Amino acid sequence: MVETTKDRRPKGTGTRWAYEEIRNQILSLQLKPGADLDEQVLIGILGVSRTPIREALIQLAAEGLVEMLPNRGARVSRVDLSGVREFFEALDAAQRMVTRWAALRRTQRDITIIDAGRRSFEKAAADGDITGMMDTNLAFHEAIGTASGNALVAKHYAQLLALGLRLSRISLAYEGTETRRDQHIGAIVEDHRIMTGHIVAGDADAAEETARAHTELFRKRVLEYMTSSLATDMSF
Repeated sequence: MVETTKDRRPKGTGTRWAYEEIRNQILSLQLKPGADLDEQVLIGILGVSRTPIREALIQLAAEGLVEMLPNRGARVSRVDLSGVREFFEALDAAQRMVTRWAALRRTQRDITIIDAGRRSFEKAAADGDITGMMDTNLAFHEAIGTASGNALVAKHYAQLLALGLRLSRISLAYEGTETRRDQHIGAIVEDHRIMTGHIVAGDADAAEETARAHTELFRKRVLEYMTSSLATDMSF
């Protein structure tokens, strides 16, 4: 179960505090896939009442991180191979689409925000900050989604990115065997630079191809981890 956090809880946060704490524990894999989430235990750990806990769990269920079980409470959503396949199929299509459209429709403001996200990721990478890399990678790709000029597609893309955050954590933290973590992160940095360059240049074909390769880099990394670990908390 999650570590005790109530001693560092800021005042007046309620649901948001509970949501962020439980979410961080899930994304960092401290709360394992399939782990039970007992509301009474969470109340004691987080120092909030039942209502904020329940509201936080509902929000996390909407993001696909938690499963609400009728008459049985809640648990951390499992990571299963079929679900991973579906996720990467959807991400590939969405990522190619938004990156292509971003190259065609971006504004100067979009370019500024995308490049800021790219540089922030590189700083987090240089600092070895896994959480920072997750946050800035998300911001970088969400900025590309916004630059696509289609709010509905950008929203769907952002939902996919959020759904894949646990996989992103695996991708960034796992050392692996043949491919070391630093090499993988270096490849992400290079992809981001190339993708940004194609968007700035307005080269839609090249931007889409880089997006495709970027998704494939992510997919191979995650499947390498899942295959090598055969973790008992993951369903194959």
